[in-house]
Amino acid sequence: MGHETLDPEDKGQKVKCLSCGSPNEGFFCIDCHTLLPLTRETDYFTLLEVEKRPAVDLVRLKENFLRMSEMTHPDKYYNASPEVRETAMAYSSLLNQAYSTLKDPKERIRYMISLEMDKEAPVSSRASAETMEFFIEASDVCNEADTFLKKGTIREAERRDLGDRLQGFKKEYQERWGRVLREIETSDVEWIATSPENRKPLIRKLLSLSHELSYLSKLQSLINEMIIGLS
Repeated sequence: MGHETLDPEDKGQKVKCLSCGSPNEGFFCIDCHTLLPLTRETDYFTLLEVEKRPAVDLVRLKENFLRMSEMTHPDKYYNASPEVRETAMAYSSLLNQAYSTLKDPKERIRYMISLEMDKEAPVSSRASAETMEFFIEASDVCNEADTFLKKGTIREAERRDLGDRLQGFKKEYQERWGRVLREIETSDVEWIATSPENRKPLIRKLLSLSHELSYLSKLQSLINEMIIGLS
């Protein structure tokens, strides 16, 4: 690939550019400007140059993603060696995956916790009792709407009633989503103020919040689908 990883004592962060022999950190050789291969230690936060924390600056995240995508776009390396073109494709794929993960609060938290625990964070199995009750109640109305739609015979009054109920659930969903995001913001402040060895309670809290968002996200898709179907 035109590069080789340096000694393990360098923690895999530096690569040696075989084009010019310079050891480098980051994404490009500072001497010959060749695209350097990714190291195994490159996480999504590092890749997109944002702090590893529960809340991120979404404007800066998008700006960094667009800038890095332009700098590493495979079309810029169409005259390069097959190895460098392959590296550019790997960057493109990883950047898209990183941005998709970090812009989504529930996926960002799960990913951050996975890094902290050095293992994949558990998937959501259950939300809070209050959220589960809301989820079941809204799902029942969605199922009712789906039944009417499949029959193809629904009176206008029934259509309006179901539509109004679904709009009510959508509004409540948005309020619940906003409350969870505010809790994440609060936890973000606590995260920065807490030493790494004392973050276990925060990790449990954040994981619980990601479960809340997971259930709310599933419900959002279902509600929106039924609203469109009834329109």
